[in-house]
Amino acid sequence: MKKTLASWLLLMALGACGVREEGIRFHLALDFRPARETRAEGTARQFLNDRGDRITLTRARVTLGSVEIHPCATSSAWRWLRALSPVGTAHAHSEGTPRRLGIPHINGLELADGEPVALGTLRPPPGRYCRAHLVFAPADADAEGLARHGDMEGRTLMLEGEWIPAGGGAPRRFHVESDGVFNAEVSLDGVDLSEDTREAGRTLHLTYDRWLDGVDLAAPDVSEQVLRNVARAVTSDH
Repeated sequence: MKKTLASWLLLMALGACGVREEGIRFHLALDFRPARETRAEGTARQFLNDRGDRITLTRARVTLGSVEIHPCATSSAWRWLRALSPVGTAHAHSEGTPRRLGIPHINGLELADGEPVALGTLRPPPGRYCRAHLVFAPADADAEGLARHGDMEGRTLMLEGEWIPAGGGAPRRFHVESDGVFNAEVSLDGVDLSEDTREAGRTLHLTYDRWLDGVDLAAPDVSEQVLRNVARAVTSDH
């Protein structure tokens, strides 16, 4: 009985890791884009937030620490195994796994709206994948993009610009940065990967004009508010 139980647990652990199907690939990319009307001039973006404040972002950089895709159906045994190694923590730069990209990427508004940048390619086991778990976390010394954004080491987020309150007045400068960790869940709308469909991909959209929604830029906890908005404002194409 003990031998049977041990064998079953071993098989379940191996199943949780997944047996990689040769040739199956899932490509991940990222872009910046607005959800509302926005004026772009070079790397600057001008828009209204939901409070009616006029925002001009002159610099915006964000570090995506990791992305992991998850199957649609989850058995109780699989949930138990996941509980032994929960997601949602910040990981150091790593090689990742067949379902997880563990290399931090730093990107900013030097990209044109809607211009995708490749994050990497996963080689997961066959299955149907319904969601992606994202971790925004500080960039380490090996993060992709650090050569262009050297001031982002140890930082998750950096925003700079001007804002004019909805009631009017002179423009005010702001600078927001954070070394916090925040998690996001994004729907993949059921990606099927099998011997018949060996390749698929999704682009993650960072909707930057929602990052300052509901934010009082004069508040002491503004960096936490903004980082929460960054995580909430991620969508995916379908």
